[in-house]
Amino acid sequence: MSCKLMLILSTSALVVIFSGCSTPQVSSHGIVDIDSEVIEGGIGSNEVRTVAQKMCPAILSLPDIANSNSVTRIAISPMKNSSRFIVNTNIFMKKLRLDLNRYSKGKIRFFSQNNARKTRHRILKNRRENHVEASLNDIAKQFVQSYIVTSSKKQLRLATIPVLSTNLVGMNADSMIATLRSKIAGKSKGKVVFTMPGTVNKADYLLTGQFIADSIKKEGIVNLVDYIKVMNKRIKEGKSLEVYERTAATKNSGVQINLVNKEIFLHKPELFRQIQASANLRAEPNVTKKLNLLVVNAKDKLVVFEKLFVIEKKITDGTAKSNLILSGEITSMTKKQSGKIADYLLITMQLIAPESNEVLWEDGYEVKKASVTGIVYQ
Repeated sequence: MSCKLMLILSTSALVVIFSGCSTPQVSSHGIVDIDSEVIEGGIGSNEVRTVAQKMCPAILSLPDIANSNSVTRIAISPMKNSSRFIVNTNIFMKKLRLDLNRYSKGKIRFFSQNNARKTRHRILKNRRENHVEASLNDIAKQFVQSYIVTSSKKQLRLATIPVLSTNLVGMNADSMIATLRSKIAGKSKGKVVFTMPGTVNKADYLLTGQFIADSIKKEGIVNLVDYIKVMNKRIKEGKSLEVYERTAATKNSGVQINLVNKEIFLHKPELFRQIQASANLRAEPNVTKKLNLLVVNAKDKLVVFEKLFVIEKKITDGTAKSNLILSGEITSMTKKQSGKIADYLLITMQLIAPESNEVLWEDGYEVKKASVTGIVYQ
């Protein structure tokens, strides 16, 4: 037998021997069976898949879900890891969520709590612009058809004055007034005319408004009474009513401070400096914002037309509609002796009622793992 043939046979024999001893089988591309453990000890893919396979039917068979005629909405709470292993616990929730979506036939829905939120915010902001445009069209139509306009035998003169903003930045309510002014002028077909912006002389009515932020916190700090006093003072002195300036504290941020608001705070210099310096006070709050449009009689300052509409709604993650909260925890108990390590793992899942905080369901999966060396996770 030639040396070359002997070498081939010897190599083949070694391959057969090592293939027979190795567990699991590895293909030429390095792919192994999904339930096989290539490395001993620790938490592996088998635990992830087994937990999902066990918990999924248990959750779907719950009376609150199985007997419900409506969709059950579930919010996911981050899984707690109390074991000694550094594990990406999100993989347990993701696998279980996949199985629940696959087999629930639409009876269960989850909330998006990942990077899709940025795209969602962008879509909602684009829709908001269309909503504002439609609202301004409707308000202009209502005003032109109101008794104020239809009963007048002469051409009405309206002047615009800046909108009181309870939030100093983030929303340019004055631009909405300018848009509304244009729409009113167009729809009235000459029955309503406007004075030059900032001019109130000989005006019959004043078009203005108040920007409102729906919040249990004090989002704004402009007082309406102080605002009216400053406006009247500027009118009497013949000063412009639509003036903005950039201060040294706001040049980099691009924030414009309304001079009217600035004058309100002249007797509160420390508060005004705080507003200019604080990024939190200049930041736009994520709350529902409304604009209360007002048409005021220029002589007696009585409001003759008022309309409140939503400019934008607070963007939430939707979890307020959750029927249940899915949570879980990984706990472990470890023993070491003579270089050997044994881990008892208990992986639990639970469903919680948001309002009562009651645990409606809980189940667990337990397994014991043995290894010689420690496990390192990436």
